[in-house]
Amino acid sequence: MVKIFTIPNCPMCEELKNYMKNSHIDYTEANVEEDFMARAKMVSLDIEQMPAIEMNGKVYAQDVESLKNIVTM
Repeated sequence: MVKIFTIPNCPMCEELKNYMKNSHIDYTEANVEEDFMARAKMVSLDIEQMPAIEMNGKVYAQDVESLKNIVTM
């Protein structure tokens, strides 16, 4: 399963979540402003840009189109 790290009011986060829903790809969401563990993970990986995804134990922080390609691999 894919985990999406998001922040509130993020158009790119919404775009990725909509893509996942429309593509019938299961995911969980972690809002890094509300979820301390998710925020700590992003800080430890020096990731500032959202959305980011975690898939198969690896975290990716790239532009939305690249993330879409990763989740359909």
